[in-house]
Amino acid sequence: MSRRQRFAIAFMLITSTIILNWSYPDAKALGVRLFQWIGLPMWSQGTSGLNYVNIISMMLLFAGAFTLRTSLQRHARKVALLALILPFWLPSQLIVAYQSVWAKGIYALEYVKEESRCNYKKEADRVTGTCLLTFVNHSGQDILFTASIRDRDLHTGSFLESLDILEDQTLTMPPRQKKTLNVAFTKIAADARASASGSFPVLELTVTSGEQERDI
Repeated sequence: MSRRQRFAIAFMLITSTIILNWSYPDAKALGVRLFQWIGLPMWSQGTSGLNYVNIISMMLLFAGAFTLRTSLQRHARKVALLALILPFWLPSQLIVAYQSVWAKGIYALEYVKEESRCNYKKEADRVTGTCLLTFVNHSGQDILFTASIRDRDLHTGSFLESLDILEDQTLTMPPRQKKTLNVAFTKIAADARASASGSFPVLELTVTSGEQERDI
């Protein structure tokens, strides 16, 4: 096999890794969607254990980097190392570039889940709280949208699982800014098993604006 052929195979393997892990415009990666479409399990133990999509992605990546190294005569190690880093760095840069130049409305939103959480306090049958949701608007226009929480199975307190605490409150993100939106809520929830107060991370949201909808 010639060096050119090995280089082409390496390029395809590394590109396949990027494609499997691509997660725009929705939060669910293409590899996960592919497994669901075929009907294959994604985890070794139901919803936990080894993630088969990640395992396949890493195998393709290391195979691609090794093949790339064997196809080069100069700087083979440096290029192979770069190939290992590229799939983790390049997709996010391409997404931000697209959102900054072409994306409109909620497709220009970036959700910073690591900085987002909800706090609540329960008194009798009334629950009050505040959700702090951090977004980046990469576009040059205001974005008006509503949001709902998808990862309710992670919440502590069964009463939260049946409540849309964000309701239909319209949120606004100014252009070219990163901002934490403070969303207050009050709900009726008579559940004696619920803790008096607490907090939980907001890992997954569905945002809607008119006919547009995204899972982020």
